[in-house]
Amino acid sequence: MRAGAASALRPSERLTVLVLTILLALTLLARPDGWLLRAFTFAGLLVLSLGLGRARRQAVHLLRDFVPVLVVLLVFLLLQPLVVAVNDHRWDATLAALDQRWFGSLAVAWRGAFGRPAAFTDLVYLAYASFYFLPLSVGVLARVRLGPARFERVAFAILLGFYLSFLGYFLWPAEGPRVPEALAPVQLGGGAISQAVRAFLRGAEATTLDAFPSGHTALSVLPALLATRCFPRLAALFWVWAGAIVFATVYIGVHYLTDVAAGLVLAGLTLALAPLLSRGLSAPE
Repeated sequence: MRAGAASALRPSERLTVLVLTILLALTLLARPDGWLLRAFTFAGLLVLSLGLGRARRQAVHLLRDFVPVLVVLLVFLLLQPLVVAVNDHRWDATLAALDQRWFGSLAVAWRGAFGRPAAFTDLVYLAYASFYFLPLSVGVLARVRLGPARFERVAFAILLGFYLSFLGYFLWPAEGPRVPEALAPVQLGGGAISQAVRAFLRGAEATTLDAFPSGHTALSVLPALLATRCFPRLAALFWVWAGAIVFATVYIGVHYLTDVAAGLVLAGLTLALAPLLSRGLSAPE
């Protein structure tokens, strides 16, 4: 990283550059399936992040603020072969055993809640599919209503939550209690909306070793916590939204309850670490 580019970066941008640099290095060392495309993408995102960090024109600032959304989405889509190449252990058996030991029949009751009527199941699938819009909504509100310093703190915390959840996929890769595609209509039920969301997820969620910790839990609860601090009048809305997403993760068979518990811990840990790491990544005065 050139000194001029580095000094112009915000803490959240420095964090993103650090993550992309690590992913690029891992890709070049491990050379997973499709490694050349992944290396090119990580390098391109790295150059883009550095270039926008040096931009001075006002017209570029909005793009600069929300390029991390593109980074998070592309990194998630490209992680699977890299996780497979780095860690060949799978934690599903351990997580399933912990679910049975710690939560007993709760998981069964959760997945069968209210008898799984089709209309209710459709609503739950919609809640699950709305996941990325929750942290994005908090980020947009922070950008519109708060000053640059407070927006940066919100953006840093949300990005840190995503990046820490990605780290968890490398350390404890697991697919979760996913239902095979052929059995999903019978075991998971729902109507046309549920079928459409399942079809979308099969194509969109290229990374499936993402069960532990539950990023859906962490990155729903964390934005709700941030919204409670910054927009207290909207807190109830965000907590209901977050609760619906967390409920959906178990109901549709994507996460173990242990994943959800770890996601709650991750949300709290991220909120505690974000101020310290942000200061550590700030440019010297």
